[in-house]
Amino acid sequence: MGIKVYCFYGYDDVSYLLNAKYYTIGSRILACLSDKAAHYFAHTFSDTQALHTLTLIGIDDFVRSYYSHTGVIMRSFAKRTAMKALYGQLKADNQVSYAGKSLAYRQANKRGLSYTAKAKDLIIVDDIITTGTSFSEAISVCVDSGARVHFCLCLCNARD
Repeated sequence: MGIKVYCFYGYDDVSYLLNAKYYTIGSRILACLSDKAAHYFAHTFSDTQALHTLTLIGIDDFVRSYYSHTGVIMRSFAKRTAMKALYGQLKADNQVSYAGKSLAYRQANKRGLSYTAKAKDLIIVDDIITTGTSFSEAISVCVDSGARVHFCLCLCNARD
């Protein structure tokens, strides 16, 4: 059995909003989407007491276009729940963009993620899931470092 990925929006429903993430105003739009998702999660997740033991970690949490996409998402979830967010601890050695790329391209060009934190009970966070390769690589890297990934959070599902 694999690790669950919880998504909050369909890509087709919010794609026009998510495309703003490449501009400065995108941080505000992403924060609004994240706040709504975090509010929903906080009110529907069955074991809210256990959340205080978990740490949010963003995939390639790195500042681009004036802000970190996963950082904005983690901040919203940390505000709405008892989870702690660790920033900049799961970084890519290869700065490759997967936007609009095929599964074959993604598999051939791994991000080369490295996990540097000491936290052991994790929730991995990303903005969009398309093929699942980023989550798979992140889970593998975190587990190999001795951490336990409980589940993953993603704002938007773009899988076919």
